[in-house]
Amino acid sequence: MTAHGKTAGTGAGAPRGSFRIGVPEPVAKLWTLVLPLVVVYLFAVLASSMSKAASIDLGYALTNLIIVVAMWTFIGNSGVLSFGHIAFVAVGAWTMSLLTIDPDMKASLMPGLFPFLKEATANPFLALVIGGAIGGALAFVSGLVLMRLHGLEAGIATFALLMLVVQILTYWSSIGPKTGQSMAGIPRSFDLNIMVFIALAVIVLAWCYGQSRSARMLRASRDDRQAAPASGIDVRRQRLIAFVVSGALAGIGGAVWAQMNGVVQASQFSLGFTFTTIAMLVVGGMLSLWGAVVGTLVISALDHVLGLFERGIPLGDVTVSLPSGSRLIVLGAIMVLILIFRPSGITGGRESVWPFRPRITPRSAPSSPR
Repeated sequence: MTAHGKTAGTGAGAPRGSFRIGVPEPVAKLWTLVLPLVVVYLFAVLASSMSKAASIDLGYALTNLIIVVAMWTFIGNSGVLSFGHIAFVAVGAWTMSLLTIDPDMKASLMPGLFPFLKEATANPFLALVIGGAIGGALAFVSGLVLMRLHGLEAGIATFALLMLVVQILTYWSSIGPKTGQSMAGIPRSFDLNIMVFIALAVIVLAWCYGQSRSARMLRASRDDRQAAPASGIDVRRQRLIAFVVSGALAGIGGAVWAQMNGVVQASQFSLGFTFTTIAMLVVGGMLSLWGAVVGTLVISALDHVLGLFERGIPLGDVTVSLPSGSRLIVLGAIMVLILIFRPSGITGGRESVWPFRPRITPRSAPSSPR
């Protein structure tokens, strides 16, 4: 069988009769984007056709997918673990809320708002873009300091950023409700089709960054932090670029989350949210975009199934159910087992590869004349 004028044979060492299609390198590379897009789309179609509960859980799964892909953009390419990305999610959600809640309702719920915030309104799609821009701006300002750090120090510093943002959103009534109160009345303008489109668009943006020269240099510094500067790579600058892109995508995720949830409160952006999304990334494989997608979908599907068992599933005359709260225990146990037996995640931290690509073997050198 031929493809692009080249015969796709089995090659030396390949099983006889195996089906192989040779393709140009750009096509094989594009497969690393096409497969995640197709899998997410099919997952969404399947879940939305099952039940109303599955559709609701699908909305949260798509939101988590955007956030996890945003985290991969920085963590996967830099190798620096960040506990602060939910801060960008929070400002994205806050922006969507402030720009889409009716001004009269804002005046009654948040009387202490700055005057320009009381009257500010925007189309939900514009608010989505603004939320992403503010998330990127916060990442830039904080990254000027944080990107100097490495390892555990960077993780602790990003965690401090999250705590700082949550405290500001909790107690500064000029940009939100009174302490402990929530912002309600967010109009839900995004249906599942729009959320699927946004999730696919974020995957495309993250993939495009991953193919960029900046991302390649950043991955070189991830693999060898000492050799990268000697090769002329400005590690701090490349980390800052990834941090800003990641913060902007996380801000978009926060705006979508606000649309999905309908109510926003500062306390919702807690450590639980952080560790859930990081666990999805680690379980799938934190070094690849494919791992971010697989980890999020697998954990989301398991969470939905376990939720059904908690509510009880009738099987004939018997109802099979799990004790309330067992969903988190089972998910935690599964995550621990994966990390023990597959530390690099389900995907091994590798991108999806073209399944029919022929094996290339070196040609044997011609024998020299006697």
